[in-house]
Amino acid sequence: MKAALLVSPGKLEVRDVPDPEPGPDDVRILVGGVGLCGSDSSVFSGRWQAPSLPWIMGHEAFGTIEAVGQRVSSTRLGETVVLEPNIVCLECAQCRLGRTSACERRQSVGMNRPGALAQLLVVPARFAWPIGVREPATLACIEPFTVVETALRRMRTPLPKSALVVGAGAQGALMCVALLRRGVRVQVIDVNQDRVQFALGLGAEGEQSDERFDLVVDTVGSPEANATAVDHAAVGATLLVLGLDGRALGLTSQVLVRRQLEVRGSLTYDHPADFAETIALVERDRLDLGRIIAHEYPLEEVQEAFDRGPFAPGKTWIRVAP
Repeated sequence: MKAALLVSPGKLEVRDVPDPEPGPDDVRILVGGVGLCGSDSSVFSGRWQAPSLPWIMGHEAFGTIEAVGQRVSSTRLGETVVLEPNIVCLECAQCRLGRTSACERRQSVGMNRPGALAQLLVVPARFAWPIGVREPATLACIEPFTVVETALRRMRTPLPKSALVVGAGAQGALMCVALLRRGVRVQVIDVNQDRVQFALGLGAEGEQSDERFDLVVDTVGSPEANATAVDHAAVGATLLVLGLDGRALGLTSQVLVRRQLEVRGSLTYDHPADFAETIALVERDRLDLGRIIAHEYPLEEVQEAFDRGPFAPGKTWIRVAP
C-alpha cells in the first residue's frame, strides 16, 4: 500500500509499505480521507517527536471496512466508518472511572501508533464507528467535532447568550458551529485575519473592543492566546481551554481569585458515549460540517497540504482513496 511517511521534521514522502494485517479483534479500513489537525502539525514540525522515523502520519480518518479479524462479524464488511483514533485500554483506573480520555495506556493513531495517512489502516473494531453520512468533507470533521461537542457537554452550567472563541483554526471554526447551533452569539479572535473572515462566513462576529464574556473558549492554548482569553473574560466567567501548549500560562492566582474565574480543560472525549452521541447528532440533524472545509489535497500532494494547511483559513483534508 501507499502511505505518507514523515522522513524528517518538515519532510513527507509517499512510499510503498507492507499492507497491515488485522488481528482477531480488528478491522482493516480502506481509507477514504484524513483531516489535518494541529497535533499532526506538531508531529510534522518536530515539536512532538514521532516514536520513530519514517513515521505514518494522520488520525482524523474515515473509510470503508474491507477485512475483519476472526472474532469480528463479517456483517461489518463494507461499512462506512469514522475512526475514533484514541485507542484506550478500558482496564486502567481512569478507564474504570469512565474517564477514558485520561487512559494510562492510551494509544493515539498518528502519535504513538502508526497513522491513518495510508491506503489501509488496522484498528480494533470497536474504534471504527459505522455512520450513515457519505459526504467526505463531513466525515473528515467527525473526530474534531466530537472533541468540541464533548467539551461543551462537560460544562455543568447552561451556556450563556454569548461567547468568545479565541483561535479561528479548524477547532475554533467547529466550536463556532457548535455554539451557534445552540443559539449562542459567537465572537471570534485570531491573529490571522483570513481565519477571522472565514469564521464570519460561518455566522460568527468579529471582535468588539471592550466586551467581556461569561464563556471564553481558548482553542489555541498558548500563553498569548490564554492572556487574550482572560482579558475578555467577565467576572465569574468560565474559561474553557482546548488547545495544548507545553509552556506555562501567565494566569496569576490574584487574577484567578479576584476575577472569580472557573478554568476548565477538556481533553478529547470518553469512549464509547461521546463518539456515539456525536455521530447520532450529525445523522439526526444532518449537520453540514463540511462547510468548514476549504482545502482538499490528494495523497500525492501531502507535503503541500502540511506546508500550507496550518496557516490557511478553513480546514484541510487529504483524499487517500482515488
